[in-house]
Amino acid sequence: MTNKKIAFVIHSLGRGGAEKVVSELSIYWQKKGYELTIIVFDNEIGYPIAGRLINLNLPSGFGFIERGLILLRRAWQLKKVYQKNKFDLIIAVMETASFPSILANHQTVASNHCNPDLYFSKAEWKIASYLFPKTKKVVCVSQVAMQAFKNKLTNSIGLITIYNPVDFERLNFYAKQTAKIKLEGKYIIAVGRLEQQKRLDRLIQAYADSKLKYEAKLLILGEGSLRNKLQEQIKNLNLLEQVLMPGNIENPHPNIAGAEFLALSSDHEGFPMVLIEALAIGKPVISTDCATGPNEIIQHGHNGLLVPVENTLALRDALDELYFNKALHQYLSINAAASVAHLSIDAIAANWEALAWRG
Repeated sequence: MTNKKIAFVIHSLGRGGAEKVVSELSIYWQKKGYELTIIVFDNEIGYPIAGRLINLNLPSGFGFIERGLILLRRAWQLKKVYQKNKFDLIIAVMETASFPSILANHQTVASNHCNPDLYFSKAEWKIASYLFPKTKKVVCVSQVAMQAFKNKLTNSIGLITIYNPVDFERLNFYAKQTAKIKLEGKYIIAVGRLEQQKRLDRLIQAYADSKLKYEAKLLILGEGSLRNKLQEQIKNLNLLEQVLMPGNIENPHPNIAGAEFLALSSDHEGFPMVLIEALAIGKPVISTDCATGPNEIIQHGHNGLLVPVENTLALRDALDELYFNKALHQYLSINAAASVAHLSIDAIAANWEALAWRG
């Protein structure tokens, strides 16, 4: 069926896990012959996309009243786009898109990419309890996120979990390119926004307390509001030569491929793409066992290591264990790619298509 018309609705395409999913699926579906449209409210583009881009130019407002008016304006503009285009599948990604899209068209599939227990305000729960029962399906990014909705929303809604996909062929192509950041010697890597959620301060402290710091550098790829604070921490710990923060780069995968392993130290996540992508190119991972996602990706002792969220000492010990225990490192590396094979873009896209053509 190559005449199907699919629309994504998302606030913007800035760098993030949900945005990466839109990028991957749009490219995949265009190759299959589907007609893709991506509708955004803010014209920030951080990933390659396929298909037609429509920018409604309705960025988020400030204050309760202004946000409410923006919601209604978005719904009105979306309704006009939907009436004109007659899409076969509408996927609205995150609540900034799903709420107005459901108002515009009840055939919207609402795609949630967070743990609502952590992210939803009281107002958002009230809106969700009203709108989600009216929509075609609510797709959750993890089993934990789906359970949160079941616990909070008493009205009958169609809930399903579809994990984030990986295009293994494209990923391995990108991983084999020349690394943008050149490092001498061994290193470990973290990739993420320099924001409080990611708790890179915890990772830096664990690294500072480790034996690993004498053997390998720590490369942190990402940008954000905490750059100055993190740089001050690095300076105070006398790690200016060992911890490097060069910012965002377009293709981090060659640097992930060249690292000993990848570490994630977040307080909370949705379904972290960076863990999946590292495993897919054969790299073991260490992650905090935060809600949601990591413990649905990592099988502790099989493809990576999980540590308690608040335990910096446990993170330190995991860094040393995975680096110095060569047998463990080899075992986790061997299992890495196969452990995420079920997240191939072919399998995940088929789940989405089932919602559209048969669901």
